[in-house]
Amino acid sequence: MTAEPGIVDSHIHLLPGRLALKIRAFFEERITAALAYPLDHTTVLNMLQQVGIDTVWSLPYAHKAGVAAGMNQSSAEIVKEQATHPVKMIGGATVHPLDNDPAAIVLEALDTYGLKVLKLHCSVGNFRADDPAFNPVWALVSERRMPVIIHLGHAVSGHTAASEVEPIARVAEAFPQARIIIAHCGHVAGPEALDLVETYPSVYADLTPVVFELVAVPAERVNQLAHKLLFGSDAPNTGLSVQQCLAHIKNFELEPEAEANILGGTARKLLAEVQSN
Repeated sequence: MTAEPGIVDSHIHLLPGRLALKIRAFFEERITAALAYPLDHTTVLNMLQQVGIDTVWSLPYAHKAGVAAGMNQSSAEIVKEQATHPVKMIGGATVHPLDNDPAAIVLEALDTYGLKVLKLHCSVGNFRADDPAFNPVWALVSERRMPVIIHLGHAVSGHTAASEVEPIARVAEAFPQARIIIAHCGHVAGPEALDLVETYPSVYADLTPVVFELVAVPAERVNQLAHKLLFGSDAPNTGLSVQQCLAHIKNFELEPEAEANILGGTARKLLAEVQSN
């Protein structure tokens, strides 16, 4: 008899040392309460393993042009460093619209470094999802079926306004095969984000919290769209433990199949479809 699959945490950030310290300082300057996790990669993975996480997607994000290729290489190195850990790490890639040939950077991440998912962060990089410079990237990820997790909001709080969800609709219209995952379910524009998840076959969302805020979405819609929703914790720069995130999912009182999809089924399905050399 095979064991039941564990939980997939599809939204964490295990980053290189200097970058991780800079991002932690950004959070500590703006909040007074303690964050739930240290920065040490192995410690974070140990803490996630203790509550049933068996796979994580680790997501870097580029803040300016010229840094993505190096970040992608570092992402692959961190995956290699943690290769013997019981929690399997899926390395993420990133890119910036002002990079020289963004699609080539993503292709290198996918085929040379073995990175399976792409992360875009609109506030950190100061861009929009429908920036024309990303068109070759959207074409590439559509062809290779590479999931793209995108934080849409530009607010320092991490929040997303309803108007900031709209570029995803334009991308989904232009690139209907692109697998787009709206990070944090567009919190606080969760209803608008779920409207896009419902409307477009290749648009998904994750239920990752925003620092100390759990994603606010109606249970009935979560149950309805569970096959297109993913679980995430945002470790290590979050004030909420993964236990609290899991309790939030339990509080939706979902059908067993719906809960299983959110806690790993949807993420595993998406990852299995990625085409890389």
